[in-house]
Amino acid sequence: MLTRSEFDRACKDLIAKYASISHSLATSPMKGWSWNEHSSVSGFGYMSRDVTRLKRVPSIDDPDFCMSDTAEPDEATMNTSIEHEIFTCRQYIVFSATFQVPCFYFNVYNSGGTPLSLDGMLETTLFRPYVVESTDRTSFSIGQHRAPFPLLSQGDHPTLGTPCWYFHPCETEVAVGELMAEKSESNTSDLIETWICVLGSVVDLRI
Repeated sequence: MLTRSEFDRACKDLIAKYASISHSLATSPMKGWSWNEHSSVSGFGYMSRDVTRLKRVPSIDDPDFCMSDTAEPDEATMNTSIEHEIFTCRQYIVFSATFQVPCFYFNVYNSGGTPLSLDGMLETTLFRPYVVESTDRTSFSIGQHRAPFPLLSQGDHPTLGTPCWYFHPCETEVAVGELMAEKSESNTSDLIETWICVLGSVVDLRI
């Protein structure tokens, strides 16, 4: 677990570290973040960045993908469609005072600035395709069957107070702790980096 001051320092160290590292697919989840202080209260800072995401294109291996026996996909048409389905995902890494771990908050907006619904977000390339398999879904949350906490839910950003989606941090300490235990040497910035890698198994954080 982290204290708030450790979280602040770890986030700033990670931003500084990757500012000097060249961009690649491997490093992109750590790139593009900036540190934001609360406008009037110290100790409530957070990381943020904006990335773009596309409409997910059905795969021919997807059981929900239907095509007649004679029809063939028009690649030019599909590419044109994809170009017009660009969304902005505003991402935040904040400190969970309750669980004392990092927490991922986000919203996804269409080109007009309107937030997408949960169903709309799940149709973008933000989420790994298997995220919603064997889950219970409502209009405001996703959860594993009979789990005490939802996997994904809505709540106010801890610093901004604005409505966001977030991944519940209840399992964060266990998941990250197992990986950190394998490191011979580690520090708090390593913990944030490891947490981002774990998060990347659910959300595509590449830019």
